[in-house]
Amino acid sequence: MLSNIGNLLLFINILLGLSLIYFSLQGLKSNKNLISARIYKVCIFQSTSIIICFFTLIFAFVISDFSLITVYQNSHSLKPIFYKISGTWGNHEGSLLLWVIILTIFSFLFLIYNKNHPKNYRIYTLIIQNILIIGFLFFLLFNSNPFSIISPVPKEGLGLNPILQDPALAIHPPLLY
Repeated sequence: MLSNIGNLLLFINILLGLSLIYFSLQGLKSNKNLISARIYKVCIFQSTSIIICFFTLIFAFVISDFSLITVYQNSHSLKPIFYKISGTWGNHEGSLLLWVIILTIFSFLFLIYNKNHPKNYRIYTLIIQNILIIGFLFFLLFNSNPFSIISPVPKEGLGLNPILQDPALAIHPPLLY
C-alpha cells in the first residue's frame, strides 16, 4: 500500500514539474510583468506532494514495513524510533528523495522571495530547477526507487548501517542539505 502511494506521488511530482515548465514557458510569452498565479499554485502543490512522499517513506520506516526493499535493508523493528527515522535518509534512495525535497522547496522559496528580480530571470530559473527536479525524479522512479517492493515480505530487516548508529551521524544529512 505505501509502495503504491509513494510511487504515485513520485509520478505526480514528475507531472507537476512538467506542468510548471509548460506554464513557465507560457509565462515567458506573456507581456505581463507578473508571474501567473497558477505557477505559484502548482509550485505549492509540488512542494507539498514531495513532502508527503517523504513522510510516506518515514512512516514506512517507523512502522517497519519490510515489504519495501529500502526499509528491509536499512531498518530493524527493535531499533529506537530515532534510528528508524534516520534510516529514511541513511541510504541512497532515501537520501536522493531528501535531496529532491530540498530542490523543490528551494525552487518554491526562490519564486516567493525574489519578487524584485525581473520576471524572465525568475521564470528561466524555475524552468532550469524543474528540469533538474524532473531528472532526479526519473532517476528515483526508474533506477533508485525507495518504494520498490520485495516478495516474499521478510519478517525482519537487516538494520541501519552501523556507522550511522550515532546521533551526530544520524542527523547529518538533513543538516547538511
